[in-house]
Amino acid sequence: MTDDQAEQPANATDAQGRKTGLWRESDPHGGEATGTYRRDRREGLWRHYFRDGTLRSESNYHDGELDGTCVWYRAGGGLLQKGSFDKGQKSGLWERWSPEGNLIDRGDRVGGKKTGQWQYFNADGTVERTTNHRPMQT
Repeated sequence: MTDDQAEQPANATDAQGRKTGLWRESDPHGGEATGTYRRDRREGLWRHYFRDGTLRSESNYHDGELDGTCVWYRAGGGLLQKGSFDKGQKSGLWERWSPEGNLIDRGDRVGGKKTGQWQYFNADGTVERTTNHRPMQT
């Protein structure tokens, strides 16, 4: 948190009525999201919490769009999913885990679409199958 944010109350608006600084918002699941707005758009790290206050996700935003690494957690703890966004679209390495903490699948995305080799895993960590996805046509 910057010194400017520390001086600002949460959920403030600027002279033009735009959200600015630190905000706390309720989410539709009964939890809460906290992060920073700049000119009415989400900016930087946002954290979502379950109703009981435990961390649900951490997501990065730039100019109101998901941009950068995002991590989702299970209600009982442990990783659910991890991936990156580029200007609001899934991009780069994506991974998902089972409730037991075992890797379910792993692969790359470009423009939101699966691309290249994706691996799907058995509960013991061995590869169940591999699929190949064509790169996006530009």
